[in-house]
Amino acid sequence: MNYAVVGEKVSASYKAVFQQYRRDDEIEVASQNHRHLSGILRDLTTAFPHPVRVLEAGCGTGRYFHCLKNVEELVGLDVCPEMLQAAEHPVLEDEITVPNIRLMCENIYLASLRANFFHVIYSLGMFGNGCPVTPEILGRFHAWLAPGGKLFFNVVDEATLMPSARLKRRVKRVLYPVLPDVVQKTLDERENRMPFFGLTKSALEQIMKQTAFSSWRIHRHVCQSPLWQGVLLECRAQKTQLP
Repeated sequence: MNYAVVGEKVSASYKAVFQQYRRDDEIEVASQNHRHLSGILRDLTTAFPHPVRVLEAGCGTGRYFHCLKNVEELVGLDVCPEMLQAAEHPVLEDEITVPNIRLMCENIYLASLRANFFHVIYSLGMFGNGCPVTPEILGRFHAWLAPGGKLFFNVVDEATLMPSARLKRRVKRVLYPVLPDVVQKTLDERENRMPFFGLTKSALEQIMKQTAFSSWRIHRHVCQSPLWQGVLLECRAQKTQLP
């Protein structure tokens, strides 16, 4: 997979909507879904007996910055510069307690970050539409986490799709390798407009088994938001502590 192309497509799609996305932040923070995620982020960052360093992969307009507690440094990484510009003044800015926030315009699949540095890495709303969860990206997260560090991310559950769409995806996975080149090219061109990388729980479990994370769990969460309703898979993992 060409991750540079993936990044370009995602950046272009958000460049067209970043202003509306920032306005939507004001709506989302009052939702049950945001309260759910806010509680998880608060618990993750306060689980350490010391201030922590945090990476948000795909931070967008900074929707979750105000949820973080006990954080001394936050790196907000996103591929879209317009989204990062909006993140300079995120929603509920006066509630943010992080003293040092660095915004980085990078492709998460290609970025080079310091190993064993972050205590918490999280990514919300990035995986599924346009961005795939792969053993390679999870390997990057594992390398960037300090020993004992925690990872939290969500991805769109394939169950969110209509049954007919799910059937088409299953058929494509089986038949694609034996299709003529011209048919494969047509299918690739369709998907490249903004590919869907949703997963089933079992598929995500298989991906996690290919990583260096020895401790992880996945559960399904029904998203109740005025902006989007569907099913998400939420994964929490932890890097092994040093002896």
